[in-house]
Amino acid sequence: MGFRFKIFKWSQRKVKEDEEQNIANNSKRRTRSRSKDDVQDEQAVHESRTGYRKAQFQIEIEKKRKKLGRKLNWVIGCLVVAIIVAYLFMIFVNF
Repeated sequence: MGFRFKIFKWSQRKVKEDEEQNIANNSKRRTRSRSKDDVQDEQAVHESRTGYRKAQFQIEIEKKRKKLGRKLNWVIGCLVVAIIVAYLFMIFVNF
């Protein structure tokens, strides 16, 4: 039984290594094909001031959206805690 376990473990390790190698190869292919497109996109954006301003505006909007999302998560969490506290108060304090 120990020998079977070792073979199984070895085969699992081999599969994992193959998957990691495939992922690495795929990411290299993507970066090669994207690099030419990225250079053209960057040149198009930085050719004019308005393009640069639009890009900066989009980045700023994304930052604001993430910050607002975090605040909203905190508010939702606080409201859930407040509801639980109120429910426990109503259960344990008979008024």
